[in-house]
Amino acid sequence: MAIDSSRPKSVLADLHSVAQPRTDNRVAKTAAAVALGSASLLAAHATLPPAVPCVGVGVARAGTFSHQKDHTLGDVLYYRFQKIFALPLPGKILCLVAFTVPVVFAGAVAYKVVDALNAKLEPAAGEDSSNEPESWTDALANSFYLLNNVPGADATTDEWDTPGGARRGFVTQCIVFVGLFVFAIIIGIISDEITAQVEEVKTGNNKVVESDHTVIVNWNSQLVPLLKQMAVAKSERAGTFDRPVVLLADVDKETMDEAIGEALEESPPLQVVTRRGNPFDAEDLARVNAFAAKRVIILHPHEDEVGLLGQGVHARDESDESAGRIKELQFQREQREEALKATVILNLLNDKAHANPDVVVQMPYRLPNEQDLVGHALKITKSQDARSMGQIPSSSSSSSSSASSSSSAFETSAPKEGSPRTRYVQVHGTENTGKISAFAAFQPGIARVFEVLFEQDDATPEFYLSDAPQFVGVCFADAWRMLPRATLCGVSHADGSVTLAPDDAYVIRADDEVVLLAESSSVDITPADDAVTPRKGSERYYMKALSEYTDADRGPKKILFAGYNDETLLAVKLAQDMAPNGSQITILAEQIPADEFEQLRSTPNCKLRVVKGVPSSHEHLKSVPVSTQDSVVIMPARDLGSKAEEDATVLATILQTYANCELRRSSAPDPSAPQYRNPHIVATLNTDSARTIAELMGTVDTSHAGEIPDVIMSDDLIGGVLLQVSANPRLASLFDALLATEGHECYIRDADLYGGADTRATSGTSGGQYEGSGKGLEGEGSYADAGPVRWGVVCERARERDELAMGVMRADGEMVISPAKDATFVFEEGDRIIVLADSL
Repeated sequence: MAIDSSRPKSVLADLHSVAQPRTDNRVAKTAAAVALGSASLLAAHATLPPAVPCVGVGVARAGTFSHQKDHTLGDVLYYRFQKIFALPLPGKILCLVAFTVPVVFAGAVAYKVVDALNAKLEPAAGEDSSNEPESWTDALANSFYLLNNVPGADATTDEWDTPGGARRGFVTQCIVFVGLFVFAIIIGIISDEITAQVEEVKTGNNKVVESDHTVIVNWNSQLVPLLKQMAVAKSERAGTFDRPVVLLADVDKETMDEAIGEALEESPPLQVVTRRGNPFDAEDLARVNAFAAKRVIILHPHEDEVGLLGQGVHARDESDESAGRIKELQFQREQREEALKATVILNLLNDKAHANPDVVVQMPYRLPNEQDLVGHALKITKSQDARSMGQIPSSSSSSSSSASSSSSAFETSAPKEGSPRTRYVQVHGTENTGKISAFAAFQPGIARVFEVLFEQDDATPEFYLSDAPQFVGVCFADAWRMLPRATLCGVSHADGSVTLAPDDAYVIRADDEVVLLAESSSVDITPADDAVTPRKGSERYYMKALSEYTDADRGPKKILFAGYNDETLLAVKLAQDMAPNGSQITILAEQIPADEFEQLRSTPNCKLRVVKGVPSSHEHLKSVPVSTQDSVVIMPARDLGSKAEEDATVLATILQTYANCELRRSSAPDPSAPQYRNPHIVATLNTDSARTIAELMGTVDTSHAGEIPDVIMSDDLIGGVLLQVSANPRLASLFDALLATEGHECYIRDADLYGGADTRATSGTSGGQYEGSGKGLEGEGSYADAGPVRWGVVCERARERDELAMGVMRADGEMVISPAKDATFVFEEGDRIIVLADSL
């Protein structure tokens, strides 16, 4: 049957090209009835107030109180809507479906009602009276298409100029109006879910799906410097930090992301993933997949250090506590901190399903054996692994404080079957900064040398350990000559110990690794060239001729330690060991722990005295007196409340020191005399701004050449050591050896000790060869005209002094580390050579 063209087209007419026969679809009617009934019940349930027990009218009894608040219909509806919007996404979708299905049926019923009403109308003149109403299928389809704005649905086809068309148009517009709200709800749900997912990415703690990555646990003030140097190392140490760095700390994730983003804004690209959690919980370690990591770096969890800049706050006021009680509380805190790190290690090594990662543990100080919980955890795990593989635990796992002993900084577990050898090392960061302070007290500028050697910088060389088959069976005297553009500093042995600047006769073994100071891990190894590096012994007579020259700074020293903290005792003892005979060390401090005070004693070559006072006080500094000291080592207290306050106290002490010196010069007959110059300042600071101020104050002495203070940026140094050790755990013993009191350590010597004066002379006395050309063979004492000297010649001269040359420090502070052997130098007054030597 054809559809009458005079009748207004329904929406269905646009979607169906053929007419549908009229059917009495009882199934559709039954479904509509069921849907309407269900919708009515759902609506009735939603509008009913929450179920409350029936309350009858009664008389209040003595001693009781009854209160019932009536809820309005608006309160109930609002509460119901809140519950709906609090549902997860599937629940919201079901609620939306539960709403739209009844609306679709209601629209279809409305169309059917309109059709029934229109059927009773008298047809207008010329109209076909046999026009039949829509089927239930067409009515439902029309309602669904209009409600959901299906493409092709048109709400403007109804003819409003006829009574029947107006009724259908009204129903159509009502459905479209409701559809707008349905569409808005859909958009709101989608937008809310997208926002929630983005927020979950920012703040979520979902599992990290990575392997062979780097995991860092805990947050302290060394973290940001560590990440900055990792970013630099990623480009220099190929394959070392290519995988993401995952940070697990009990700090708000958004806060971590913001702080790290700001800190690395100007650094090379480094992918850092953060997760909030307890690093001492195995589940949180599993969340960052620490068990499948290449390395895990465990930072020291300072209890009194919170905030992203390492600002310390105290959980309690200890001002009224006795000294003994304070010491007891400090010991308890240190043991808790060590216990937390030991728990991380036990969790990591307890996993048998993966090859354990390398573990680098930050240890502020070297602990006695009985207090070293981390060492106990390593030994327990190592013993268990050895027993499980039928091995006997090595006795080398016991700790030792000797720098040459590997166990204090290096532990190796028994390898699991099918897995690579796993390494565990300890980095004694804070202890090393105290040692650097002692070195700098006697050698102005040495702190900057350690800064360059310890920190990762794309402009300076770094230490590398490498297997070198070319050196096996070669004596050290020949091996160092085979590196034209790198410096062979020593040898790392199979037990983890490091020997710096070994004897020339030492023969490198197959299980040794060489310690290189180079721009990268790839270095050229070539046969020795006598034209660049002279033969062994060729500079012996020249050096004998210089033997009468002595370093003017080798005389007795007067050193002031201004302040007292955890590093002071170690620094003072090291300074006493290094001090020339007749030296004097003074400690100016408000308070010294009784047990440490008992250990402060004079030595045969160095007198020690203790003065009670405030280091930043003008009068107390004057009483020392500070103006007569050769060096002032400022040891800021760690209980001042924040890093900024520590820096402020250090700057105040520097300012008062210079004020005392200026006061002394004002009454001197000759202020420019050497004895009136400012003492050398050694200070530990935390921020770059404080460092800039300290270095600027070093120029206040207008009567003498300005001397830049030795500023030790503790966090940067520790971060650099952690970085290099994490790249190669065997480097831990190297950094300990560089600051040890036994064997060869890092020093700076006057360049004139190596013939520097001859390089700036205008003429010589005889011969025709350049000075230091390597032609002065043993038994010949004639040397030629002065001139530039090759670095290879300087290296050979250093070996004649049982030293190993590593670089040059110019008088203005500029440094050239590990220059090429064929590089030439002219040394000016004040230039110094950086060497490995066995004494000051």
